[in-house]
Amino acid sequence: ITRKRVRGGDPLREGLLPAGFSAEHLGPNDYYYWDDFWGIAGLQAAARLAARQGAAGEAERWAREAEDFQAAVFRSIAGLPAHRRTGAIPAAPYRRMDAGAVGSMVADYPLQLTAPGDARVMRTLAFLMENCFFRGGFFQDMIHSGVNAYLTLALAQTLLRAGDPRWQALMETVAGLATATGQWPEAIHPFSGGGCMGDGQHGWAAAEWIMLVRNLFVREEGEGLVLGAGVLPQWLAGGDAAFGPTATPHGPVLLRVKCADGRPTARVDARWHAAAPPLEIAVPGFAVVRDVTAGVPVSLEPRQGPPATAPK
Repeated sequence: ITRKRVRGGDPLREGLLPAGFSAEHLGPNDYYYWDDFWGIAGLQAAARLAARQGAAGEAERWAREAEDFQAAVFRSIAGLPAHRRTGAIPAAPYRRMDAGAVGSMVADYPLQLTAPGDARVMRTLAFLMENCFFRGGFFQDMIHSGVNAYLTLALAQTLLRAGDPRWQALMETVAGLATATGQWPEAIHPFSGGGCMGDGQHGWAAAEWIMLVRNLFVREEGEGLVLGAGVLPQWLAGGDAAFGPTATPHGPVLLRVKCADGRPTARVDARWHAAAPPLEIAVPGFAVVRDVTAGVPVSLEPRQGPPATAPK
């Protein structure tokens, strides 16, 4: 990663990875920010692995490289002509805003290189939702030429992380596009509703569905866990909503939210590998609870005022 980065030349590509085909749904060869964001995350992962193995020097090296790489990418984005980016993040420094900008959204989900609700990310999302949606789903008009279930779900993850309830509409759209076997084609024909490109039963789409359902209940955020951020009031009308146990870096976690006699409670059951991580229960419509102990139910009180933001 570090040896491949471009050195010298145009400041817009200084420090980025070289032009390449990248993800197939972005377009022809270019200096895609998608590649850079994944490269930054790779260096961060290398630093964490080195630290876990006691290699402090290596950990410091890769962390420093990741910081330098990330600074270069955001310098490039900040240096883009205003008419080309309009405050958002295009697919590459020489591209106008188009459907390929969906690749830049990985800075938020799944990589969490930016904070929840980051202005650049949300402007990119706003552009995509205003210009690149068809009947409620993200339509990729480059190469795929269809509605993409997995990219629609990835955008829903950004909305969920930002505390924006519009994630539910995107999830419902994708549910409505599922085939009789509970699967999705890689790209969905806008008129027939069948497949128009790629896999007939797309593994990436199935994985994104599972990840979104999981993150509604248990979401990793930084060094902590956000619990119940996607548990909807109508799910509690029947009494209970639960998910788990699901694996997290801190240990397996099970979340139960119950509503008996109109009084909702939440309980977290976990087997931590070490000390308990920072926890918050953030069920929509209720006050965020941060004093959480595994195995001890907590009462959920109606929220007063605007919703709290997710922890950084």
